[in-house]
Amino acid sequence: MLAAAAPRNGVSLYFKPAERPSVEMIAALMEDSAGREIMARVTHRPPAEEGWVELLASGLTFDLSGLAPAKAAAQGDILQNHGFETVPRIEELEAIELAPGGHIAGGAGLVPVIRTLAGLAASLSLKLPVSAIGWQSAQTVMEPRYFAQIIVNWLAGGAFPALGLTALLRADDGSLLTRGLSRFVGREMQLEGASGETPSETLKLAIRVADYLVRQGAFDQPREIDSPRGRLLLEPSRKGKQIWVWRQH
Repeated sequence: MLAAAAPRNGVSLYFKPAERPSVEMIAALMEDSAGREIMARVTHRPPAEEGWVELLASGLTFDLSGLAPAKAAAQGDILQNHGFETVPRIEELEAIELAPGGHIAGGAGLVPVIRTLAGLAASLSLKLPVSAIGWQSAQTVMEPRYFAQIIVNWLAGGAFPALGLTALLRADDGSLLTRGLSRFVGREMQLEGASGETPSETLKLAIRVADYLVRQGAFDQPREIDSPRGRLLLEPSRKGKQIWVWRQH
């Protein structure tokens, strides 16, 4: 079910209740890993009972909150999951949250902020006993190793990881629409379905178009592109925040 409130722009790291890290554990991890596995350091550490620290990575600040002994971070609704053999019961887990700090919160949609956030979350997911990773703006949840793999590949110049950093939802008419792509390009996308095309083929095409949109950035005028499924027309809506993707016959 879609959340009534707009999703947040951070990353949720889910743990079994007894494994949620403390402020002291995070501080020690950053000290041990600084300049190696995790390219970040603690720049502000309030009293432990407040349950959060400020991290500096690539010149940007991020807040890591929900740490023990404080209350766990809030959980959000989930639309899709990826990478699990067996999906954990998220409601039985406890979350900590990594989010842009107050100084850069207004730029949460800027590509350098998103990439640094994702890279830092991937590093943490490999060093902590994380059970699941939630990408809040898409309302998706991922297996930690799957998340780390797609992020490392993306940051190295690979394809945009649409299966994770967006949710791809199928409408009754066979079209696919995104949730969370607007964080990257300012608009969501809806790809027209096609008769005789399998769901897998439509999904692969949607992933390709999402990658194109993220690489190209925002645009306001219609444009045509070639694809393995034929020529497509990308048409930004005049009202609202949508990109309609039509098949050219």
